[in-house]
Amino acid sequence: MKYMGSKRYMLCNGLGDTITKLAPKSRRFIDLFSGSGAVSWFVAEQFPIPVVAVDLQLYSSVLADAILARTGPLEIRWVENWLQRAKAHAESSKGYQRAQQLQNTIAVGAVHSAATSARELCANSEYSICRAYGGYYYSALQSILIACLRQTLPSDPSRKRVALAALVQAASMCAAAPGHTAQPFKPNSSAGRFLLEAWRKDVLEIVAQRAKELSARFALVEGKSIVGDANILARELNVDDLVFLDPPYSAVHYSRFYHVLETIASGKDVEVSGEGRYPPQELRPHSSYSVGTKSLSAIEDLLATLGSRGCRVIITFPAGKASNGLSGELVTSAAEKYFKVDSATVHGRFSTLGGNAKIRSARQTSEELVLSLRPR
Repeated sequence: MKYMGSKRYMLCNGLGDTITKLAPKSRRFIDLFSGSGAVSWFVAEQFPIPVVAVDLQLYSSVLADAILARTGPLEIRWVENWLQRAKAHAESSKGYQRAQQLQNTIAVGAVHSAATSARELCANSEYSICRAYGGYYYSALQSILIACLRQTLPSDPSRKRVALAALVQAASMCAAAPGHTAQPFKPNSSAGRFLLEAWRKDVLEIVAQRAKELSARFALVEGKSIVGDANILARELNVDDLVFLDPPYSAVHYSRFYHVLETIASGKDVEVSGEGRYPPQELRPHSSYSVGTKSLSAIEDLLATLGSRGCRVIITFPAGKASNGLSGELVTSAAEKYFKVDSATVHGRFSTLGGNAKIRSARQTSEELVLSLRPR
């Protein structure tokens, strides 16, 4: 997954050790900003306690449930059956033959004409995903295949969860965008080669790889995911819960970066506009953590609630100042009002697209705080 923060990196660099120390003493693990699900998956696969993954966005829930909702592996014959159904469905669509022709003629020197042709074809597609993103984030053929994979998901609940998560992951990996789906690469001399590189990726092959890999993974104890507000759900937690917080650090709402994945996760028709091909603002989740005037009060309110509930808490946050106005120092100060705090600094990797107050190179190594909080 292309993701704002890379907790997979930190799990091997200090965060995993902190969780390993505290998880066996806990009744549940609660991931209140689960994002890509990397931390929820780590705990679910390593420790015999239920994991609850919480996020404002549906695609995050889809990713989490691919593993949290299952306590055994899946055989993988179903994957090829699903892909065959999707491909047959695609081949029967009215734009498929032309999309295949365009896919076969993609060349570095013809990026503008390739994009124009793809957009013209997809504008009249029977599939909402094609109309929204074909010729932009995806080639015409990729967008048709993504739409047909979404329409032909398995009926078995466990297989369906894995299939949809694999499709979301593949959509992220194939997106012709600099890191996330905030804006697609432009079909020009500077970015065109990156656009074509993404368009050449084989959606079916990547989906198959992801579905087979996810099928082999499972939770030791069944957990669940919840689409909801962390500050509200925190009121239901208990003294035996270990809570993980990786709150937003960007002054831009995360729904701007992942709106394409959200559309694919929901399967709903969408009307888009703007260079980023965004759905209307009212359909995109908004968080107080991404509003400069509200971010500090949001984290203080959350920590006050968790302190009153007696929870053990682990927080990760960039050590420096983030664009939403928070910083490692501010988060630590807020935590010290309600908890005894043990702090460690580790190296992490994160995207600066909207999330760094200094530079905007796509990804960089950063210093991140890992705070371990004990109720006073």
